[in-house]
Amino acid sequence: MKLQLVTSQPKSPQPLVRFFARGQRSQLPVAVSERTFALSTGSLLHLHESGTLCVGLGDGSTADHFRRAAASATKALRRQGHDACTFDVRGLQEHLGPLVEGALLGSYRFEDFKTADKSTPALASLTLLVPATDARTKAAAQRGLALGQAANRARQIANQPPNVFYPQTLAETAAAIARERKLKLTVLDEKALRKGKFGGLLAVGGGSARPPRLVVLRYDGGRKGEAPIALVGKAVTFDSGGISIKPALGMEEMVWDKCGGCAVLGMMAGVAALGLKQNVVGIIPAAENLLDGLSYRPGDIVTVYDGKHIEINNTDAEGRVILADALGYAVKDVKARQIIDLATLTGAAVVALGDHVAGLWSNHSELRAGLQEAAEKAGEKVWHMPLFPEYEEQIRSQIALIKNSSGRPGGANTAATFLKTFVGDTPWAHLDIAGPAAADKEMAFFARGATGFGVRTVLEYLAGLDD
Repeated sequence: MKLQLVTSQPKSPQPLVRFFARGQRSQLPVAVSERTFALSTGSLLHLHESGTLCVGLGDGSTADHFRRAAASATKALRRQGHDACTFDVRGLQEHLGPLVEGALLGSYRFEDFKTADKSTPALASLTLLVPATDARTKAAAQRGLALGQAANRARQIANQPPNVFYPQTLAETAAAIARERKLKLTVLDEKALRKGKFGGLLAVGGGSARPPRLVVLRYDGGRKGEAPIALVGKAVTFDSGGISIKPALGMEEMVWDKCGGCAVLGMMAGVAALGLKQNVVGIIPAAENLLDGLSYRPGDIVTVYDGKHIEINNTDAEGRVILADALGYAVKDVKARQIIDLATLTGAAVVALGDHVAGLWSNHSELRAGLQEAAEKAGEKVWHMPLFPEYEEQIRSQIALIKNSSGRPGGANTAATFLKTFVGDTPWAHLDIAGPAAADKEMAFFARGATGFGVRTVLEYLAGLDD
């Protein structure tokens, strides 16, 4: 998307978007009743004769008010066939980043497979009407652009159907991002995974004709030799459940079981776009969990990358098995100073927290607090969850170190405890994004489909380390 800053209103016919808080009713271009235009966050008043769209900010007290208002504006304009608009942000410069972010988030639609007459134009150009184009203003606008584009990139990848997007094409997408953003790329194919003894990926991906991959992207923005932060994302490109097969009803939603890995792809593009002064490594274990004669079975013992043994008692608890390989790699090979993983890991997290909130587990109080603060800045909801010793008892196996499922009680907590087994003393945080990773209906920022949840939170966290 083209972003430009101007100090006088363009003469082009593109719509002008103006923002008003509840206390600014007297400043509206026309007199209207509260019933006609409530000025609640995201409410709209179209003044067609002047080509102006007035947008309500509610009380305008948080960055999220501005994101939501901007998203509401661009969603409405896209439906009307506009691909360009001007935001009048004079007097709103401190909220410039969230306004740009919201504009991009609201404009996005996944329409790759729609015919031309059924599609709507994406936001190709956003002009910001500002009092002055100083360096601070430009930096705020560019930050909002980078965050919005990173989230939308993750959404675009995650929305791809499983017959189009699978481990190999995920690796090809990572290669395109690496070329674009000058990142270092390593891809371990099936042969390299066997040589490296990545037993988790090989087991989960063994039933598919499309073999697994481990994708590693590296960004070197920090001091030479400084240990990196590892971002690990689960990418099960389709999850049938394997031999522990899922019910047919709703199985099509497993297209979004790759959202953690797609989030990491978006993050790595965003890290480079922001020019962060950190060393960051993105690690994406990618597999397709299907059934055939080579599928892994309940009762199998799987040995993962760091040599630990897992008893398999549910092949539909596959995400944690491939993450075990990736987390072991982050500790053993990357020697990460911190690890953050994202995964659509458990239905139990959705039961506990609903569709809009991610669970957050961590073995490190400062990392946890930093992510909570970053999530608040990003307008994404996370909730701290426990890692009690009793959960370790639940996943203990009688024939291996641990088992990959311990049943329904505390299911999201036992899954997180399973992951904790593979990080040792490394500061680690786990985000179970099963609820908010995708929306089944239109939401404030989002069209139906992948939301890119976690991308902006983690980028805010990483950017905060630069401050």
